[in-house]
Amino acid sequence: MKIYLINPKTPENFWAMRGALDIVGKHKTLMQNSSLLTLIALTPKDLDVEYAYCDENIEPIDWDMRCDLVGITGYTLQFERMGFISTQFRKRGIPVAAGGIYATINPDNAKNICDHLFIGEAEYTWPQFLRDWVQGGAKAVYEQEAFVDIKDSPVPDLSYIKVENYHYFSLQTSRGCPNNCDFCDVLRITGRKYRNKTIDRIMIEVKNAHAFGAETIFFSDDNFVVNRKFTIELLREIIKWNRTLDVPVSFSTQATVMIGADEEIVKFLADARFRVIFLGLETINKDCLEEVNKGQMAQYDPFEVIPRISRYGIVPFIGMIVGFDHDTPAVFREIEDFLDKTSSPFASISVLNAPNHSPLYDRMKKDGRLVEDFRGFWHLTTNIIPKQLTPDELYYGQKRLFRKLYEPEHFERRMIGWLKNVKYFPDYSTRKKNLFRIVLIIKIFYHFTLRVPGPVRRMFWNILKETWRINPRLISGAVSLLVQYWHYYDFSHRESDENI
Repeated sequence: MKIYLINPKTPENFWAMRGALDIVGKHKTLMQNSSLLTLIALTPKDLDVEYAYCDENIEPIDWDMRCDLVGITGYTLQFERMGFISTQFRKRGIPVAAGGIYATINPDNAKNICDHLFIGEAEYTWPQFLRDWVQGGAKAVYEQEAFVDIKDSPVPDLSYIKVENYHYFSLQTSRGCPNNCDFCDVLRITGRKYRNKTIDRIMIEVKNAHAFGAETIFFSDDNFVVNRKFTIELLREIIKWNRTLDVPVSFSTQATVMIGADEEIVKFLADARFRVIFLGLETINKDCLEEVNKGQMAQYDPFEVIPRISRYGIVPFIGMIVGFDHDTPAVFREIEDFLDKTSSPFASISVLNAPNHSPLYDRMKKDGRLVEDFRGFWHLTTNIIPKQLTPDELYYGQKRLFRKLYEPEHFERRMIGWLKNVKYFPDYSTRKKNLFRIVLIIKIFYHFTLRVPGPVRRMFWNILKETWRINPRLISGAVSLLVQYWHYYDFSHRESDENI
């Protein structure tokens, strides 16, 4: 039995990371798809199953692939591509299995594009499906009704991918989030009960990724700091291991703003070489938090906790949402001022959406405020009719703000403010020369000297000069952040002025 697993291409207008590919001279995408690599690892050893793997963000699909089954996964924004891929292979008489987030939250639609539908987590259902297939009795639907024991999830099989194709390596330490935000679909996908792997098991995955060549690891947990004791124990293990390496590994993750209220945790994160934390701040308006059942976060003052994170040399990547019922046209200026005052270099500005069957979806449907033909581009559009903003005010306001945030003069101001805030420097040293890093630095300087617009070039050199004046130890980190900046500058300026 041969199975062709496919991670569908993400729409070009979604990933901001695609804009920086010219810097390194090679096509890369953000992270690998761990779910498909986990399916491979879940295969019972006594079954004769062969896999072929394709990440369409890296390479084209082999439409002539000789196989017995095609497996696809995807998010809501990938559902059109999932349908197209499925149609092409089913025309050849090859059955298709579909799973993932879109299939889980939209099973009624997903069942129309596949022969075998997987709803929920697949740790138990995928091995059962393979056995049923071999015996000739595979079912049309496999649904995992109860959440699995995450300790039963195997180490993903990385042998099917190449490390140089990805900016980060994604690992998962836990599933579930205790919060109950009305606009979030996490509850349907991973539940509110926090489930974590053992620390020994997590370190096996970390070391496995490092051995494979990973230099930066992203913990893709829905909320990294839920169990404080467990988090501290894990960070201690990471610190101890990282200090044994000639070239230490960097980490990043995502969490709520609550993480910045715990200075001990922040210091542990810094010592473990966490470089970036994506903070789901959403809004600084308490009324907006209350309306989506996230009012408990109002107890944490973002003007206090975000600078604390910065002081430890960690970049707070601020996740903001516009389009709440309490948002007025003034919200865009309020966000801009907030990012300036907290010296937050990076922010993602999304438009509020109501995922299928979330509490917000049900409320908007009851109020007659749903846009039913929504295509899933949550970063750009919405399926909600705004209350105090016209659709055009929301759409164009978000686009203008996102573009303005990454204009060179505005980014330079926030970036220098962040550099001045850094006061803590973990005790790490690199004991091995890395030729690849030297070549990469040369390419970066070449790019920012000869291949970018004049304002961006001037900003690049201004920041480097100011960084040297503030503290030379920040130079390496500043260069890394400037590379990330180019991703977002390119993304925010990709469309012509008449569309802004």
